[in-house]
Amino acid sequence: MFWLLTMIFFFWTIILVDFHKGFKTLPSIDHLPFRDEKSLISVIIAAKDEEKSIKRTLETLLDQKHVNLEILAVNDRSTDSTGSIIDNLAAHHANVHSITVETLPSGWLGKNHALHIGAQQAKGTYLLFTDADIYFHENVVSRAIAFLKNENLNHLTAAPNLRAGSFFLKGLISFFLFGFGYLKRPWTANHPSKKGGMGVGAFQLLTKACYEGIGGHHAIRFRPDDDLAMGLRIKKLGYKQNLVTALRSLSVEWYPNLPSAFKGFEKNAFAGLNYSVLFALLAIAGVFTSQILPFITIWSSHLPLQMISAFTIVLLFYLYALTLRHLTTYSNWIVFGLPIFAVLFIYMLSRALLLTFLRGGIEWRGSHYSLKELKKYYRNSEEE
Repeated sequence: MFWLLTMIFFFWTIILVDFHKGFKTLPSIDHLPFRDEKSLISVIIAAKDEEKSIKRTLETLLDQKHVNLEILAVNDRSTDSTGSIIDNLAAHHANVHSITVETLPSGWLGKNHALHIGAQQAKGTYLLFTDADIYFHENVVSRAIAFLKNENLNHLTAAPNLRAGSFFLKGLISFFLFGFGYLKRPWTANHPSKKGGMGVGAFQLLTKACYEGIGGHHAIRFRPDDDLAMGLRIKKLGYKQNLVTALRSLSVEWYPNLPSAFKGFEKNAFAGLNYSVLFALLAIAGVFTSQILPFITIWSSHLPLQMISAFTIVLLFYLYALTLRHLTTYSNWIVFGLPIFAVLFIYMLSRALLLTFLRGGIEWRGSHYSLKELKKYYRNSEEE
């Protein structure tokens, strides 16, 4: 057991070096200068049953300064008042365009299809894909387009502030970001090589030429992780990309409570593990061994085991604090809940995988997608 903990300690030491180097390459655009931008930017939003948030999102987009926007809001088969809210704003603002999707064609996920339909009607030189529940500071788009042009980028994606109410929800979200950091290494988006890449659904700004060059949403039409899949595809095909943070300029309530987070994770859990049962089991075992076990073995009566456990725990707390500092606005006190959040994460992942198998697929935005189909389109997209 001592040697296992020693290997875990050295693993986290390597991750610490990577975190320090990686986070230094993630700039914030919150306080960057902005300038007047005359080029047309097409903002494309897919909205399905978003009556609680769509009006505020559109109003914050209408309040954007120093940019020339057209807003294409796609009502994707909503059963609430989303469509009428969009229609009302479109009637009063010439740059808001209401698009309605009545049916979903086979071979498409709903959100990806809605964004595809919106992009087909976009007239802008630049496209901004976003979600229907995002709050935009009035200068965030102008700052982003200025940064994209200054850095000669084809694609800029921004990480928002993920608002959360309860301590446990903040902990689960930040634990997910922590794991995402060491597994996906999001800062690879800012490296010149074609490896890695990143996409955040809250804010994906890219040139229309880049979008068309990667095959648009048609190329990722059956990917539940459409934002990440787009970012990876952009990087793989050699386009220049950057990930930035915008914790003071963009915000979203990712999930209102823990049950919503558990449910929301169902659609992405297996996709994030490449639809591999082996990867899923390894992920569960890995989280337990590397992030829960040290909190158990520290109570051992064997002094060397206690010491290596303590060193590992300190290292974990520090890594978690780095994640909080760079990717959230949460208090550092959350780090002390790490073992509890790790248990919650294992439960969430196990639940999502079990439900995916029991249902034979995922339920998303009112539609069922079979696991067989998802695996098939994942393989096809990887080959492309």
